[in-house]
Amino acid sequence: MGSGNKGGYHGTRGSSQPFAPSYGVMPDMHKSDVSRGIVQNGVYPKNPTAKDIRDLIHGNYIGNKNTNGLFTYAIDMNDKIIVGKRNGNGTNSSDAPTPHPTLIGGKNPKVQCAGMLDIRGGKIYSFDDRSGHFKPNPKSLEKAAEIFARLPKGVFHKNYIGGKSK
Repeated sequence: MGSGNKGGYHGTRGSSQPFAPSYGVMPDMHKSDVSRGIVQNGVYPKNPTAKDIRDLIHGNYIGNKNTNGLFTYAIDMNDKIIVGKRNGNGTNSSDAPTPHPTLIGGKNPKVQCAGMLDIRGGKIYSFDDRSGHFKPNPKSLEKAAEIFARLPKGVFHKNYIGGKSK
């Protein structure tokens, strides 16, 4: 999978949305994405690195034992954990930004939770709710924890701390 740190992460701005079963993109973030050229013809493109986490499991590893870094994740409305690398900084079309909505793609992407996934040595160490685009309520981490718990036990770090709020 490679390092998830390329392109950096600038964190969320402001407070979370009220607790709900799903979250859409915050209007101010959508407006910014339109002006930055991320939204194309009214649609969020799909991040080319976005994958269902189950497709990344090889034995007891996410990727392999050398997979390390912070990766974006989003849990879609079908309980799939979609993981991707944060790409680019928007200076040209080959390095266009890939914020959380691009993990789902489409006109109006919805998630149950989204944030950053910390993988150490190919094992899940923690996840959080740091998505400035969706700003999920910290209570959404409970649902996220239930969904992560469905993954094979071997893919979790020996010091796994689970979900944490920003």
